[in-house]
Amino acid sequence: MNITRNTTDNLSAVISITLAKADYQEKVDNVLNQYRKTASIKGFRKGQVPMSFVKKQYGDAVVFDTVNELLQKSVTEYINEEKLSILGNPIPVIKDAIDWNAEELTFDFEIGLAPEFDVDLSKIEVESLKVAVADEEVQKYVDNFSQRFGSLKSLEAAEEGAILKVDQAVNGEEAKASFIRIEDLKDASAFIGKKVGDIVEVNSKDIYDTAEEATQNLGTEVSEEGVNISITIKEINTVAKAEVNQELFDKVYGEGAVDSEEAFRNKIKEESENMYNKEADKQIINDVVAALLENTSFELPKEFLTKWLTFSNEQITSEEQAAEELAKMEKSLRYQLIEAKIAEVNNVEVNAEEVKEAAVVAIKEQLKMYGQTSIPEESMNQIIAGALSNQEEYNRLSYQVFTDKMLAIFKENVKLNEKEVTFDEFVEIITKKNEELAEA
Repeated sequence: MNITRNTTDNLSAVISITLAKADYQEKVDNVLNQYRKTASIKGFRKGQVPMSFVKKQYGDAVVFDTVNELLQKSVTEYINEEKLSILGNPIPVIKDAIDWNAEELTFDFEIGLAPEFDVDLSKIEVESLKVAVADEEVQKYVDNFSQRFGSLKSLEAAEEGAILKVDQAVNGEEAKASFIRIEDLKDASAFIGKKVGDIVEVNSKDIYDTAEEATQNLGTEVSEEGVNISITIKEINTVAKAEVNQELFDKVYGEGAVDSEEAFRNKIKEESENMYNKEADKQIINDVVAALLENTSFELPKEFLTKWLTFSNEQITSEEQAAEELAKMEKSLRYQLIEAKIAEVNNVEVNAEEVKEAAVVAIKEQLKMYGQTSIPEESMNQIIAGALSNQEEYNRLSYQVFTDKMLAIFKENVKLNEKEVTFDEFVEIITKKNEELAEA
């Protein structure tokens, strides 16, 4: 076997592979011998079919499969050994006719080469938002926790904030048990002051904003005209907020994690700022990416990529269509190359242990959202193992670890202009930036 590479221009080349019969004939003979043992041809006993018959019937197909397998393996090994950075995949050059009985066979593969370029992060300058959480914002969280960990309290009559257990009959059909939250209704006036046992007759349009909302709450299809509902009140409750004391602190953060209201509020403030600043970090990444795309220039092997898209994608039926598709993906492709270059220069790698650690953090945060702050180690290990066994979830966590490492590199090398903002200002800035990104 002989492999050569001819560069056609700076960003494309042709790999030529010449195979002698000796490179593949032994494997072809072995396959044909297996066929001979099992072939069933009229006039011959099984296993006694002459090899000439077997070669006539299966020879060309076996040579084709064997050669094709050898070519794919050889091209891949050559690219790896030569440390070629390619875009897309090698494209076989189609030949009009191939003499499979020739002593030598030569095949060509076109490849697109990744461009050479440098990335200078020190020239990038972006804004870094720092969110300062006000006392009013902290109080909203305190109220939310008090509500979430509160207890049900019976009421004599329905009032604002009440939760009603009811039986609902739609257009005279059999009543179905459900719950109604007064605060969720479009107009709750028909319920205010009602007591257990009272029946409220309304049209769905009176209490629900849309037909879709009515359908979801009633469990039956509702048109825009609405339906008549007969609602029998079975229970009237409200949520009595939990007191802001040690019992609430323990429920929110785990036993003994905080020991005073001041520490509780400080913990909320710290976590809130961390959460908002994580969003600010995402914006740093977005801004750095935009700046890198604007400031890092290099050519792409567009002619090759257009041909590769046409060859590899059955949905693309012309070079014009492929060119349009390439234009759509060019920005993403350029950043992938820039990102790969930064990762290579900074030796960024992600290992299984780091992915596991990320899974632990993500699962604990998710469980905490549901008030579960203390999970037995065995149960936690099972949850973690389940998450890591899901390939899609593993890939997501792996990319998150990679992104965190890239963010650290950006923060260390890019010029960050810190700007302290309120939560409302932060939302306004991020919303505007996202709208600009969507329009780009």
